[in-house]
Amino acid sequence: MFEAFLMILVRLIESGDAFVDLDNPTFVHHVTLNDFGGFDADGLEIEREYNDPEMVDALFELLDQGEANDDVHSGFYHFPDFDVDIHYTSEDI
Repeated sequence: MFEAFLMILVRLIESGDAFVDLDNPTFVHHVTLNDFGGFDADGLEIEREYNDPEMVDALFELLDQGEANDDVHSGFYHFPDFDVDIHYTSEDI
């Protein structure tokens, strides 16, 4: 499972669709999906289309096999050997 997760992550990083916190000393992998495309003339957020939407879909298919932890927040998934914490660049605006 972890190998598939890493393969998907590499593709998402290479495409510019995701950023990963590599300095994290825990087994929680913080993944930020790059969905923010800037602002329009009215100052409204523009949603960025993913360069590799198939890999974004593959990521969520894999995450659906894990245990979602609603006690922490949405976007946190637990697996036997690792955890994944999903965020979006548009959250930081």
